Amino acid sequence: MEDRTTKARILDRAYQLAGLYGLESLTIGRLAGELAMSKAGIYGHFGSKQALQLETIRHARAQFLHDVVTPAGAVPDGVPRLWAMCSVLLDYSAETGLHGGDFWVTVFHEYAARGGPVRDAVEATMTWWMRQLEELVSAGVRLEQLAPCDPAQAAFEIQALLGAGSHQYRLCRQPQAIAHARIAVLQRLETLRAPQFPALTQT
Repeated sequence: MEDRTTKARILDRAYQLAGLYGLESLTIGRLAGELAMSKAGIYGHFGSKQALQLETIRHARAQFLHDVVTPAGAVPDGVPRLWAMCSVLLDYSAETGLHGGDFWVTVFHEYAARGGPVRDAVEATMTWWMRQLEELVSAGVRLEQLAPCDPAQAAFEIQALLGAGSHQYRLCRQPQAIAHARIAVLQRLETLRAPQFPALTQT
């Protein structure tokens, strides 16, 4: 139990640091200093910097699943769940975007032009997230909540709006950016809505 607790504490701090400074900033020595542990104590849990980075990505994905995807799972399938997931994500971006780092925004940009196993793990997470959006759009079409459309295209557009809100909020420190993104996603879904399905609201 103590071994698992120690490893979780290391990963929690690695996740926080990577959200602020990127995965390349993570080192065994830095984490040892941050957590008042020996380098050997950190190394014993991971064995290498790359293993630490990959474990941190898995930890971050589990955190994202817990914070964003799972809560939306309680909402009916299709458009209601899609809207709930987007709304929760925007709240999540607002909470993490200024006082701390947004892990995924940071690492997506950090590894966009890199190669190797860490970059592959980051790409796999983005692919997984886009699949979540596509599947919910497909469900919306199947359930006749949305008019027939290309789910991949709709998912791309929704992610573009979500990303714009996060970037404007973090980089430009625009207080209304998250609200603007929320309205933009809502309006895009409205253009796809089937006539018989009730209009979505922000609340």
